[in-house]
Amino acid sequence: MSLFGDITGLAAINTAYNKLGDVGAAAQTDANTLASMALAQSTFQPFTVSTGTGRSSIGAGGSLTAGATGTAEQVQDALLGEALFNIGPAFGSVNAGSMGLDFLGRSAPELSRNLPTLLPTEKAARQGLLGSYALMDEAMADPTAREQDIYGRIRAAQTPEEERQRLQLEERLASQGRLGVSTNLYGGTPEQLSLDKARAEAQNMAMLQAMQQSQAERELAGQLGTQFASTGAGLGQAAQDLITGRQTRGLQFADAGLGMLSGEQALNAAQLQQALAATKGAFVPEAMSLNALQQGIATSKLAQQAQQFGTGMFGEATMTGVDAALASGLGQANLIGNVGAGVLAAGASSGSGGLFDFVNNIIKQISDVRLKDNVEFVGTNQQGFNIYKWDWNDKANKLGEFGSEVGVLAQDLIETHPERVSLHNSGYYQVDYTGIWR
Repeated sequence: MSLFGDITGLAAINTAYNKLGDVGAAAQTDANTLASMALAQSTFQPFTVSTGTGRSSIGAGGSLTAGATGTAEQVQDALLGEALFNIGPAFGSVNAGSMGLDFLGRSAPELSRNLPTLLPTEKAARQGLLGSYALMDEAMADPTAREQDIYGRIRAAQTPEEERQRLQLEERLASQGRLGVSTNLYGGTPEQLSLDKARAEAQNMAMLQAMQQSQAERELAGQLGTQFASTGAGLGQAAQDLITGRQTRGLQFADAGLGMLSGEQALNAAQLQQALAATKGAFVPEAMSLNALQQGIATSKLAQQAQQFGTGMFGEATMTGVDAALASGLGQANLIGNVGAGVLAAGASSGSGGLFDFVNNIIKQISDVRLKDNVEFVGTNQQGFNIYKWDWNDKANKLGEFGSEVGVLAQDLIETHPERVSLHNSGYYQVDYTGIWR
């Protein structure tokens, strides 16, 4: 084959190689553009929902803000102000609590306070009751002993007079010479009989008087016992009334104190209820705004789903066009490469040298990963080889490789196609690209 044929085949292969690089770069650019457009179209868009009472918004980062607006905001501020004002002691509750504690403090001393008249009254009541017991015992005792005692005392008072009259009678009888005179009828003189009769009457009268005196004393003892018992009971009741009055007064103070403290709690509880009611009412506009936001979120979700669906459809359509362009470019590169390879093959079969050895050196290209930076995986071609894009580093520049390039990695092919990998005279791996692009 002529030198022109070698040049022609080499040019065709070089054109196919450059074409393939251009197609890969264009495909990468289109893919990056598509990703940016899809990301922009699928990004969440902030939105705001407004009602007659409030406004709610969701920011780009998902932050939520909600609040009342207009008149509702003024009402909310007023209700919150009232709530803050009502949080704390109610008006008058502090005074009521202080008075309640004062009454409770006064109730304890009142219950334990010493009453000056209590002990004398109780003592008099006990003495009266004890005296009534003694008098009652005396009134209920057997009257015989008392009658005998009274009779003896009366007779003791009458006996001297009777003895004096007896002596006078004896003196008179003696002076008349009649001292020993006795009669059959009376056994003595009439004077003696009259004296004995008077003595018997005096004894009978003494006995009657003793009985009457004893009865009178018993009745008097009963009356006095009743009076003493009534007086003792009255004094006892008076002592009890003193105790009861003191206890009643102490309990009244305690009841008043507890009532005041209960009133304090009731005032504070009522004021707290007002504060809670005001707070609840203050957040009604925000609740309405959040409710409207829920509906807005549902609507936004539908819109976002439609946007994402449209983005997906757009992406699929764009990727289909990119795949078609990539396939077309790869087909063109393969066609040109096949032509060039055919020309070179024809030259090789003719036995002529020319540039075939030079072309063979081009087909075996350095592809060691140690000479590459920014290696990015592009995809797998129709022949099943992993295709990468990279930038040649400083080590590659010393070997004559510059810029960016698309191809395979020698380290990949060592594991899958070791027959395509050989060692370059520089000490780095090189790859036989025959058949890799078709």
